[in-house]
Amino acid sequence: MAGEKKAAKSQETKKQQEKKDHPIKLFEGKRITVKEIGPSVIEGDCIVAEPGYLILTNVKIIGTKHIAEAQLLYIPHHRISFAHTMPTKVEKIEEEEPQ
Repeated sequence: MAGEKKAAKSQETKKQQEKKDHPIKLFEGKRITVKEIGPSVIEGDCIVAEPGYLILTNVKIIGTKHIAEAQLLYIPHHRISFAHTMPTKVEKIEEEEPQ
C-alpha cells in the first residue's frame, strides 16, 4: 500500500511539473524584440524559447551603425537584457514647454 501512495505522489508531481512551463515559453510563435546586452536590438519570430536560450527566424539585427538581416539566430540567455513582444501601439510623448 505504501508503494502505491509513492507512485501516486510521483505521478502527481510529474503532472504539476508538466503544467508549469517557464514564462519564457510565452514568446514561442510570436514576433518579439530582444535587447541584447550591448548596443544591439534584435527583432524576429521566436520559434524556440527555452530557459537557456531563444531561437529566432526572419531576424533583423539593429546595431549602432548597421542593420543586418538573417534567417536564423540563436541567443543564449546570458546575452539577453530584456525581451518583449512587438509593440501594438507606439505614441510620441509630447513635451511641455517650460514656463
